[in-house]
Amino acid sequence: MTRALKIISNTWRTAVLLPVFLLLVILNSVSASAKDVKELDYASEEVRKTVSWIKENKDNQHLPYAIIDKKNAHIFVFDAKSKIVDHGPVLLGIAKTDRIDPKTLNAPLSSIGKKDRVTPSGRYHSVIGPDHRGKDVLWVDTKYAVALHPVVNVPGQKRRTRLQSTTSTDNRITWGCINVSVPLFKNVLSPLFKPTAGIVYILPEAAPVEQLLASKDKD
Repeated sequence: MTRALKIISNTWRTAVLLPVFLLLVILNSVSASAKDVKELDYASEEVRKTVSWIKENKDNQHLPYAIIDKKNAHIFVFDAKSKIVDHGPVLLGIAKTDRIDPKTLNAPLSSIGKKDRVTPSGRYHSVIGPDHRGKDVLWVDTKYAVALHPVVNVPGQKRRTRLQSTTSTDNRITWGCINVSVPLFKNVLSPLFKPTAGIVYILPEAAPVEQLLASKDKD
């Protein structure tokens, strides 16, 4: 009789607790999905379209990735499962075009005019590595030495002020590299990309985003 009572008790406990457990799992999933939706509500239609395309085609190859919306000077960072991790403003190259002139490849920065200070669009396999000063950056386009890194102080450019402003109209100031806030690089991008590398998608300004998705450009 005692054994039978124990079996009945355990069965009753399972019957009561299992639905509660399942409900908690569902609520947690809904909460995570709601966060994703809320974060992406801030994104442009082109960013949302790119995220959908990446998910559908598994284009990130199980790697973390970032999408840079040049038109709005904003970055969205995702983990390997396409869950949004964080987002924030970026500083970009002054020129509003998508291709770097090859003639500037070995030119000193001081000789590169404003029309040639370009953050190129494309899809890039990106890794964390040291720059010429030994500081970690996220290398995006190694051919043209385009990197993503914490915002730096350049006399007369007020880069930190530009990054913190409420408008994106003053975010075009660099020679082509992408500047982000120190916390975003240190606490989000570096931990995600350092172990395994990742993909950086830089959306075009002078062409529709479909052109990038169709070509999977890897300059």
